[in-house]
Amino acid sequence: MKRTLGTTLAGAVLILTLGACSSTPPVAEMPEFISSASTAADHQRIADYFAKKAAGFEAEARQHEKMAASYSGRPRGDPGVWAAHCSNLKAKLKEAAQEARALEKGHRDLAESLDK
Repeated sequence: MKRTLGTTLAGAVLILTLGACSSTPPVAEMPEFISSASTAADHQRIADYFAKKAAGFEAEARQHEKMAASYSGRPRGDPGVWAAHCSNLKAKLKEAAQEARALEKGHRDLAESLDK
């Protein structure tokens, strides 16, 4: 029991430490962080935030693509409607990912120009 508790506490401390060292600001702080960004490092952190968002959107789009395929051949319900729902979400998530990638690039470009 002691070993398990110690391991659990050590894991919790590690998670909290890594979370505190995160290179991206929490989503709740993004509006303020964006409005006050003035250094290359600030814009790199914003770019990192948008890169993570884009990766999340892309992963979710892939999941919805798989779910849409899973609905084919279902004997009950309305699989066509369900598959269409997933396909629509996939398209919107891909678009959101593209927009996040554009914001990422814009902030990386701005960071690079501030480094010069």
